[in-house]
Amino acid sequence: MSALLDNDEANSLLRRKIMGYIVSQAIFAVTRADVVEHLGDDALPVEVIAAKAGVDRDALTRFLRVLVAEGLFTEEPRGSFAVTGLGSLLREETPGSLRHLATLMDNEAYQAWSAAEHSLRTGEAGFDKVFGKPMFDWHGERPAEAAAFDRAQAGLVTLRMLPLHEWDWSGVGSVVDVGGGNGTLVDGLLARHPRLRGTVFDQPHVVGPTTTSGRREAIGGDFFERVPPGGDVYVLAQILHDWDDADATRILRRVAEAMTPGSRLLILEQVVPDGAEPHPAKLLDLHMLVLLGGRERTETHWRELLGGAGFEICRVTGSSRSSLIEARVAR
Repeated sequence: MSALLDNDEANSLLRRKIMGYIVSQAIFAVTRADVVEHLGDDALPVEVIAAKAGVDRDALTRFLRVLVAEGLFTEEPRGSFAVTGLGSLLREETPGSLRHLATLMDNEAYQAWSAAEHSLRTGEAGFDKVFGKPMFDWHGERPAEAAAFDRAQAGLVTLRMLPLHEWDWSGVGSVVDVGGGNGTLVDGLLARHPRLRGTVFDQPHVVGPTTTSGRREAIGGDFFERVPPGGDVYVLAQILHDWDDADATRILRRVAEAMTPGSRLLILEQVVPDGAEPHPAKLLDLHMLVLLGGRERTETHWRELLGGAGFEICRVTGSSRSSLIEARVAR
């Protein structure tokens, strides 16, 4: 232990990890000030950026200095700054933009982490302790916050959907997106598959602004009670990780009841690897615990969960960002 404490490199590494929230807060601040939007594609003097964004010149220099070291910006001669490809992901119009995720993580999600110790000691959501009720109930009373949450989720769909695009949709006539939010995922599928019909199913206050038109239908309801029946394919895109095993099993059983013998269930989630290496799913696993009392799962855990709900897994494919679990009702 003493050798470790004397190790300057180890000491600096741990200090950086302890103070990591400063980096995330710096990202949140420049995002809310629209620094990336005002900066555009060319380097600009810091005083010009500050004037456009309505922020203090010296403070902006200090914020950007931190984010240059993180690879989001570059510092040019004479105090000018430019955005990098990484930093451009904070821009609204960039494909796969993380702008709305950044603003979402700065609000109630960040506050919920003040109760991380509560989650550690009890295994329960920290959000409930901070805000007095579960997150989805809290959103149900706050349309603006619920809309911000949906925008953030929609911004993640581009990467999340990649395994879905690689799946064979030939012969599929209809898809039901269970917990489909504002319909972004269904819209993406319908755009690629002209003969496909899609149903967006979510809570009434969520699908209220989601119109039924053409090949898309929007249905409000509670997936703990029932799911629209008769779809060829059912999609659960990062829904089950919101819930513990008992509630996830309830959702899966409602989906199984709605499916026909030939239906398939496609689950988009991050599968936690068994090894000790760093992985985004491990961070997201903790976030789901603190925010919702939910969890990410290993492939073994997924097989146990689905088996207990009456499913069998056909295959697991995808990448570290999003895996596709294909399942059917067990025969």
